[in-house]
Amino acid sequence: MAATWPKTKLLKSGFLLGEDVIGGKAAVVTAKVGDGQVVMIGFKPQHRAQSHGTYRLLFNAMYLGGQR
Repeated sequence: MAATWPKTKLLKSGFLLGEDVIGGKAAVVTAKVGDGQVVMIGFKPQHRAQSHGTYRLLFNAMYLGGQR
């Protein structure tokens, strides 16, 4: 696991269903597949309402995808 959701108080603003389901679970997972690596992100890091800190996850995943 590369990142996890906090166990409680996930929501800072807005509306959230399923906080009890995702709390403490993986938000970002990496896995080796063959000679490569897959990065699975459980939210939209490029979404207009996300903080600039989440873009790091997206760009690092793209960077890892280009490595050999």
